Amino acid sequence: MLHAIRAEKIDLLGLIAQHCGRTPRRNVTTQAVVSEISHYGLPLAGLDWLEVVHVDDLAEIEALVAWMARVAGAKSNHGEATVLAWAEVHRAVAVVDDADARRIGLREGLDVRGSLRVVADAVRVGDITAHAATALVDAMIATGARYPCPRGGFVTWARQHRLL
Repeated sequence: MLHAIRAEKIDLLGLIAQHCGRTPRRNVTTQAVVSEISHYGLPLAGLDWLEVVHVDDLAEIEALVAWMARVAGAKSNHGEATVLAWAEVHRAVAVVDDADARRIGLREGLDVRGSLRVVADAVRVGDITAHAATALVDAMIATGARYPCPRGGFVTWARQHRLL
């Protein structure tokens, strides 16, 4: 989300996340992620498609302690840890772009995906064109997103990984 906001493409990412495959989805983020976005001085406008949750139920707190130990450093990945904890407790799909957090989540049995997979799913079902998806990914790369494909290479990468 951070790079979609920086690229001024959060509205497009929101449309993709909400309607991929024509089935409306519940899209949740944690207050910790929202606080991180605010910390960078980025606008919170355009996030109305997200339900913001607090990780404060006892089961969520227990899960958060475990996920903080697994993925969070002294000053990093706190948002990812809250997303993974909430997803574990609520049996939800976690969407995180940090490769280490995603790898650890998968190893621990969670359904974890990166935003590129969400974009590829939208292309695959026809909700967005490959051209528009590439432009979205390129815009996020231009803001510093570290994705496994170069600018202009999203479709090739997605095909190589059998996402398209």
